Amino acid sequence: MSSQQPLSDQVFILRFWREAAGGSGDGRWRVLVRNINTRRRDVVDDVQRAFAIVTANLNVAAEAHEEQATWTVEPPTPEQ
Repeated sequence: MSSQQPLSDQVFILRFWREAAGGSGDGRWRVLVRNINTRRRDVVDDVQRAFAIVTANLNVAAEAHEEQATWTVEPPTPEQ
């Protein structure tokens, strides 16, 4: 593990419920995805899309953390 500050925890709340599709007895899963870190809320029509949102948010957070880590690293000094 590097000496850099670790990536902060990313917290999500996923709420699942089933809605009837049209007049048929079959339903579909709906998902509310709440990102506690950004306070963003998304409602999607299936579980795969919910986890795609979570994955995308985790990737963005990891990229931002890596970018921040490069800012805190001092450039090497030339050897003389």
